[in-house]
Amino acid sequence: MKKSLVTGAAGFIGSHIVDKLIELGHEVVAIDNESANNDLFYWNPKAKNYKLDICNLEETQHLYEGVDYVFHLAAESRIQPAIENPINAVF
Repeated sequence: MKKSLVTGAAGFIGSHIVDKLIELGHEVVAIDNESANNDLFYWNPKAKNYKLDICNLEETQHLYEGVDYVFHLAAESRIQPAIENPINAVF
């Protein structure tokens, strides 16, 4: 069984990738800090879900162990916060 990690996994696009990977038989590790200004986040209960910030290496580093694929979708979802604090948009 392949193991995949998805960052930004509770957002619209990330959650669809998580769903498809699970459908394809992958073990999925899902990370999202729920910082987007969404009304709803989509966590698949069949994934191993973590509400963490990927910028915090100490909290997330162990989640990458044994992972075959990483789908990196974590990003600043709105332009205004990126303008106000551009260093957060770099990671």
